[in-house]
Amino acid sequence: MPNAPLDALQVAAATALVAAASLTGFGVRHAQPRGWRWWLAAVWLAALGTVLAAASAHSLVRFLAEGLLLQWPLTLLIGLRRFHARDALPLHASIDFGALMVALPVLGLAFAAAPARAPWIAAAAGSLGLLYAATVALRTPASHATPPLQALAASLCLLAFAPLAVWPLQSPPGDMAMLRAAADPLVPRAVAVALGLMVAAFVLLTMVGQRTEQQLRESRQRLRTLANMDALTQVPNRRHFHDLATLALRNDPPGANVLLMYDVDHFKGINDTLGHAAGDRALTLVAGSMLEHLRAQDVPGRLGGDEFALLLRGATVPAAMSVAERIVHAVQRRTGEQHLPRLTLSFGVVQVLANEPLDEALRRADQALFEAKRQGRNCAVAAEGDEAHPVFSESQRLGLAAA
Repeated sequence: MPNAPLDALQVAAATALVAAASLTGFGVRHAQPRGWRWWLAAVWLAALGTVLAAASAHSLVRFLAEGLLLQWPLTLLIGLRRFHARDALPLHASIDFGALMVALPVLGLAFAAAPARAPWIAAAAGSLGLLYAATVALRTPASHATPPLQALAASLCLLAFAPLAVWPLQSPPGDMAMLRAAADPLVPRAVAVALGLMVAAFVLLTMVGQRTEQQLRESRQRLRTLANMDALTQVPNRRHFHDLATLALRNDPPGANVLLMYDVDHFKGINDTLGHAAGDRALTLVAGSMLEHLRAQDVPGRLGGDEFALLLRGATVPAAMSVAERIVHAVQRRTGEQHLPRLTLSFGVVQVLANEPLDEALRRADQALFEAKRQGRNCAVAAEGDEAHPVFSESQRLGLAAA
């Protein structure tokens, strides 16, 4: 008659080894997150425990097998704490270590003083460890309470009751030797551990995959931001400004927006006399002053060099002139903090016409900016009419003259 308990232990050992090998193979091919070594230790030690349980019934081997099976949920939990290091899991890792340090000596004393009851003491300790790990996993902060982790916690809860599968066989009639062997709690424990390791391996790989996917999404977002934003001034670059402004013009009522184009007067002189670091400080100061006076719906941009653009949505030319003046006053108020000479800006302002493409509006604003330069700089000039026949307003002086 085949030895059913031995067959079950051998199947459990093979299953546990497959779970350990699959986790190890993944770790060899991919970057290992925090806590990975603890997970490997938990899985391989538990797999070794199932192998020892199937290999020999010697008391010392039996003790080693029980101890290795006992540790895995707590060691796994230590790895989970490191994996979720940013948001602490409930309780503390010292409790996990403490439980291990207490359980193993108690198990040794049980095998030395009461060998007949030791398997059930080990089973009870293993069940408590599983329930403790499941409780911590279930109480994980909401930001990390993923379905795979919740599935692992539910599995640990179910596996904690595996020794009860042989409880009805503790006072059996008939063939006492066979039934006592069948009633050994090590058999269902080893099978439960093997199943638990398979579930744990699947859950851990899923969690690592989810984190990797999240990191990839965040990396793509950062790359999109870097591609769309000017690194120095932290405003949209020319291409991104064009996209945002075009979308705004498409969605807003015709003729409801004003476009400003402006630059720093005599910017080349700043670079030549004070150095490019001073020029960078000037550009950062100008961009920061612009952002300070914008509404959420307005669209700023750096077109290149010291040239900026600003689309004011739902605005008029007089309102745009007022915005330009506030930007200049903010720039001049802060030049001393940046160890810069007093800066002046020149603005070209146009009301975007109905159905006018952004590029045409930019060319008209550039014509108005050129006129502002011609009229002496440090001023704002508005342009009406079309690109071929512009009509310029009288310039409006802005701020103070440069020192």
